[in-house]
Formats: sequence, C-alpha cells, structure tokens
Amino acid sequence: MQKTKILFHNQSELLTQAQIFTGHTLDGTFIAKPGETCAMTTQLTRYDIFLRNGVTGREIARKLDIDLKSLTLKKELNGWYVITES
Repeated sequence: MQKTKILFHNQSELLTQAQIFTGHTLDGTFIAKPGETCAMTTQLTRYDIFLRNGVTGREIARKLDIDLKSLTLKKELNGWYVITES
C-alpha cells in the first residue's frame, strides 16, 4: 500500500496537536510548535485531520475526507482558526 506524505504548517500562536484518521483508525498524531512545519505519512490518500490546542486539548479546527498534501493552520481576524491548502 502506498503511503502519502502530509506537511502541516502551524502559523498560529498555539502549540497544536494534529491527529490524522483514516476511516475510524488513528493513523498518526504529532505536536507542532508555533511557526513549525511537521511532516507525517498516512496509509491512504484521503483522511480526516483534527487539530487541538496542545495545552488544553480543545478542538480548534478539523477537515474531513480531504486529500491535501500540504496544509496550514491560520488564525482569522474574527478569532477563528482555519485550515487552508498551502
């Protein structure tokens, strides 16, 4: 089975925990410091990603059933966090 490499760019001021799921299975988890870029692999091309505040554990953003190879977490002017393709 082919592995897919995913790059995550944390452009927020938060320590961020990212969890990648394929189906109902946790495929991987990692912590990204503010301004840090992390790389991980997943077994499938489509996956779900959940981003949490690394200190409190509170969910800040998620994207379901995506196939992006590079994504960025940013804070909008209204205070919401968004995941964008980078």
